[in-house]
Amino acid sequence: MTLSLRDLTVSYAGLTAVDGITLDVAEGEIVALVGESGCGKTSLARALLGLLPRAATVTGSALLDEDELAGRTDWKNIRGSRIAIVPQGAMTGLSPVHRIGAQLTEMLTLHGGQADPADLLERVGLQQAMLRCYPHELSGGQHQRVAIALALAGEPRLLVADEPTTGLDAITQRQILALLADLGTSMLIVSHDLAGLIPYADRVAVMYAGRLAEVRPARTLAAEHAHPYTAGLLTATPVADRQVPWGSIPGSAPPLDLLPNGCRFAPRCPLATNLCTEEAPQLRTYGTAQVACHHQDKPTYPVVPRGDHRQGAPVVRVSGVRHVYRARSRTVEALRDVDLDLHAGEIVGLVGESGSGKSTLARIILGLLRPAGGRVEVSGEPLTTLRGRDLRRLQRRIGFIHQDPYDALHPSMRVAALVAEPLAVAGTPREQRDARVREAVAAAGLPGTPEFLRRFPGQLSGGQRQRVSIARALAADPLLLVADEATSMLDVSTRAGIATTLRTLAGDRGLAVLFVTHDLGEAVQSCDRIVVLRNGTVVEHGLCADIARAPSHPYTVQLLEAART
Repeated sequence: MTLSLRDLTVSYAGLTAVDGITLDVAEGEIVALVGESGCGKTSLARALLGLLPRAATVTGSALLDEDELAGRTDWKNIRGSRIAIVPQGAMTGLSPVHRIGAQLTEMLTLHGGQADPADLLERVGLQQAMLRCYPHELSGGQHQRVAIALALAGEPRLLVADEPTTGLDAITQRQILALLADLGTSMLIVSHDLAGLIPYADRVAVMYAGRLAEVRPARTLAAEHAHPYTAGLLTATPVADRQVPWGSIPGSAPPLDLLPNGCRFAPRCPLATNLCTEEAPQLRTYGTAQVACHHQDKPTYPVVPRGDHRQGAPVVRVSGVRHVYRARSRTVEALRDVDLDLHAGEIVGLVGESGSGKSTLARIILGLLRPAGGRVEVSGEPLTTLRGRDLRRLQRRIGFIHQDPYDALHPSMRVAALVAEPLAVAGTPREQRDARVREAVAAAGLPGTPEFLRRFPGQLSGGQRQRVSIARALAADPLLLVADEATSMLDVSTRAGIATTLRTLAGDRGLAVLFVTHDLGEAVQSCDRIVVLRNGTVVEHGLCADIARAPSHPYTVQLLEAART
């Protein structure tokens, strides 16, 4: 046995984040630890690496072969050489001023690794020439491969991968997971993407509110899962098939200071009874699985609604848009003669992998970037030729939802002030702002209570933060909403809730929504039409059902296969 956890508990100032976890990782085994944000999986991973803050308390046991990791203070010759981490967001984990070769050499020297830097790159599927590259010259998938190479430099017994595919497009996600699975190293993969990990893990441990809900061999989990939370995570994963409904787990995981009695999932569970609220179920063994639940029935969750695709008046018309990025050494054609129309009440999915030109087109439609050629009209006005005050006036009719809900909101501003800020900028009379704020907050699916409006972003969940971003975008009563990868940083259950909100806004308010995403499955489930972008060119467009059923371009087929894996 490589790793053996026994009653591992992590507490912060008396609040329990990881509650008595018992779990093993065998030699060469890949165990996926999955659950929503706040379930405790990252705290568990950091406890294994000694990366918790000083205020944290670790009890129980975490044996890595003969080395005890729980509560350890001396990590010399352990971290990096016995256990290593592949961090989330590899770009922030790489030094921007040092070449990849220098960073690999430093890690080898630090941990006494015997490999050659070029051999490490080859092991993760990169060419030797990248030793001379700086991080900014690499794609997101290449960043993550370099992060894996750095983790392998010390030849660790156990690799901990913390959300290794978050923010990557579906094709790159599958490539990274396949690479990890082929390494032959004992591994604990921490993720919220349950369905995506099933083909690559040996076992899956589902965690909720600090406790294990279910542990089962990955090959049987899809068909034989027994816990309602596992079922919820599976149904909340969008599939690129309109015949399969996209479900949503209502509510959110409880904060550490408000953990319910009994089963911690009971407040969100469709099967919950009085027994569930009074008595916490124990993790019991059933054949090759372990389940902590009082019930054996299958739950039913609400599904994301779909529109009837009744096109309203044209809101956006993009004609022949071209754009070029020029650097000292090369010129990149980001967009080539792109045409795109959006109508009132319609959600259009703009789909493609990283570097396809999606964000460039979104910035042009927002009026933040002037194209090298072509024309963009918003509500009949020529956005690409407007300047100064006229441009700003039209931009106020375009709402924007940022990709990262954790960076998009000022941490020292309260919810009410955040939502009111666009109104203040637009010069809306002060006496009208409170009503507009409450209306926007309600439309975004948030409570308009004084207590909620006084909260700071740090007191909100990821889904609540993104809904505050939606409310900000709605405050100025826009014609168009541009959501740029607005769900890519969120849990699968939260993504379904955001998609439901966008559908309601499109239907009730007649908003035109441009939904930029790398997840074709999510676009198929939540949009009316899809535009597939590759290398700056539209390679396919049409109704979601038609593209999911009979794609005409090989690249669309590739995206569909990645979404269905």
